[in-house]
Amino acid sequence: MKKVAINTLGCKANQLESSILADDLVKYGFEVVKFNEIADFYIINTCSVTGKSDNNSRYYIRQAKRRNPAARIIVTGCYAQVAAEEIRQLEDVNLIIGNTEKQNLVELLNNNELFDDSEPQILVSDIMQEKEFKDKKVLSASGRTRANIKIQDGCNFRCSYCIVPYARGNSRSNNLNDILEQVELITGQGFQELVLSGIHLGQWGLDLKPKSSLANLIKEIEQVEGLKRFRLSSIDPIEFTDDLIETLINSKKFCRHLHISLQSGNNEILKLMRRRYSVEYYSDLINNLTKNIPNLAIGSDIIVGFPGETDEFFNDTYKNLENLPISYIHVFTYSKRKGTPAAEMENQIPQGIKKIRNNMLTELAAGKNLEFRKSQLNQELEVLIELTRDKKTGLLKGRSDNYIPVLINGKDDLKNKLIKIVITEIDQVTTKGEILI
Repeated sequence: MKKVAINTLGCKANQLESSILADDLVKYGFEVVKFNEIADFYIINTCSVTGKSDNNSRYYIRQAKRRNPAARIIVTGCYAQVAAEEIRQLEDVNLIIGNTEKQNLVELLNNNELFDDSEPQILVSDIMQEKEFKDKKVLSASGRTRANIKIQDGCNFRCSYCIVPYARGNSRSNNLNDILEQVELITGQGFQELVLSGIHLGQWGLDLKPKSSLANLIKEIEQVEGLKRFRLSSIDPIEFTDDLIETLINSKKFCRHLHISLQSGNNEILKLMRRRYSVEYYSDLINNLTKNIPNLAIGSDIIVGFPGETDEFFNDTYKNLENLPISYIHVFTYSKRKGTPAAEMENQIPQGIKKIRNNMLTELAAGKNLEFRKSQLNQELEVLIELTRDKKTGLLKGRSDNYIPVLINGKDDLKNKLIKIVITEIDQVTTKGEILI
């Protein structure tokens, strides 16, 4: 039995696609092993959102070859899509596969002709030509208590710093009936939570005929009998229509957690980024959501060191984040992405200043998260218990509907169950709760 190891970098969509790939590999007779084990094939499912992502991808390619010099190395994902020729120059790679071709990867592993040539083979098509959602399989739930469904791919926006549209193509939506069929399948298998995933979730339905919307999809999913709760991946601020907001407020199954990227807390930088909203709009949206959905957790992404970000502009970002009811923040340091307008902009920020700003926001983010978790002290929450215990404490671990990781003392028969708990203890790192009888 041939052994395959997969290493995945980047977003939840990439994580889901790797999980689907692993399921298919097992189905077709391969053994999936950990990336630090000896394997016949190593697959690196790459990310290219930052320069660091590219560096990490190259690092794992080298690691795989060192682990087994005779192994075949396959590189796929966004870095492969946008920089195939650059990857071809690496001595260790055998096959480079684009995002469209990724779904046929299992079949390609059995094609020995692709590995006969001493030169790396490139199978990367023009993803901008893709007009329809073509994924053969869109869900994976292996080894998890929650199941992920990919409902959309690609992005129609062109933010000045972002390489993603060139790696993923334009927005393409899976059709409603297929999605509902997958939701019913997942529910029938006993999964307690569903996660709707995509590259640009809020654009779901806009390319379908007739057009639809994420709000309409949620209303349909809400009607599926047996579904306990669902969670949404990241949504762009401007895609929160009145209908979507009202749908979330009235939903009985929506997990009280949203990820809404701000990127900068200064309007001038937002314009340079080609974002389509103002700080004021974003602030009003966040305050409206938290006012109408009690105990809602909201996460955000922030880029520091974008070209033209003066000390004054950075201070605007810091102060606005400080004042917003946000529960966690992902902080990214700006890096040039070849082919994007921002890479050619003047007033690039020195790396040392970027690092200082990243550290400042990372510290702020930790404080915001602690503040949110403290607000939940003595609150009753619903937690989905995971299949494995916390390694350090041996306690059961789970995640509340409003995205708080919680440690609980209990028996194994609680795994994969939704239970009511009360938050009893909070420190800088952990949150603990007790089961309500």
